[in-house]
Amino acid sequence: MGARRRLMAILPLAAAGLYGAVSAVFATKLVGPRFPSDEPTDFAAAGLPTPEAVTIHNGAIALDGWFFANPRRAGCAVVLLHGFSTDKSVVIPAAPLFWDRGCDLLTYDLRSHGRSTPDLLTYGVHDSEDESLAVDWLVSRTGLPAGRIGLMGWSYGAATSLLTAARRRDLAFVVADASYSSLVDIATVQAEQRFGRWARLFVPGALAVSAVWGRFDPRRASPVEAVRDLPTPVLVITSTTDGFTPYEHSEAIFAAADPSHTRLVLTRWGAPHAMSYPTDPEAYTRIVDAFLDELVPGFGRREPATAVVAQAAPPAVAAQPSTGPSTSS
Repeated sequence: MGARRRLMAILPLAAAGLYGAVSAVFATKLVGPRFPSDEPTDFAAAGLPTPEAVTIHNGAIALDGWFFANPRRAGCAVVLLHGFSTDKSVVIPAAPLFWDRGCDLLTYDLRSHGRSTPDLLTYGVHDSEDESLAVDWLVSRTGLPAGRIGLMGWSYGAATSLLTAARRRDLAFVVADASYSSLVDIATVQAEQRFGRWARLFVPGALAVSAVWGRFDPRRASPVEAVRDLPTPVLVITSTTDGFTPYEHSEAIFAAADPSHTRLVLTRWGAPHAMSYPTDPEAYTRIVDAFLDELVPGFGRREPATAVVAQAAPPAVAAQPSTGPSTSS
């Protein structure tokens, strides 16, 4: 009987230890990845000049960026933000969306991506602090007020941009392409897709470990909560054939937002995750133009200076991680 009692006492401790160990492994995959990159970029293919290299600082974090001063000087600027596991080069093909309106452009590597400082990932929480400082840099560099600066992001970058808009509430607009509705939601989806329903049990543990390691509250990594009462015009766009982040995440974001200045577009031309623009750039450009003309009138002036063509490198498309209940770009 004594041995049995000891066994019964040990089993819960062993189960808790196993749960903690598996959760820590998943947390490593969730917040620990680093994605250095040094890929050549063809700026001319997107109708862009060679950019000015810039560095944006947030304490010990240095963000490596590119600034494109538009010679048309149309009184507008946009921050373009890539997704998980990629870098700033992948957004360049989509630059004509705003360059052809005469807007200045800024893009940079998210922390732990490209040439920016390595750090633990927080899925928009600390990244929104970075992007807000990037907006401040643009205000200083261009002399424009924040109300003439828009944000566009893909997936992780889309979620970050929505959190940035909620943090500032003074921006011109946000275009959020293929955003997840929350870190909790996308971690749960990916855990189940990669390992089966059993893996969902470890998501709370992985998030708890991630919170301690990354010094952030995973519940704050929630675009759904960010858009509640947000006064900024928002375009939520995603593909109905997105196989990584279900389009229902975008529907949830739209449902939480004010419909008077929020638009939802589900593209139906067979695009994979975050690839709606390169799959049909002309249709995508019409969607963005219609949104701006309706809800942000006077934001730049479009001229047919650059042909709208698909580029070889899609904006903010990540290779899907092979292990762990991880998110994608």
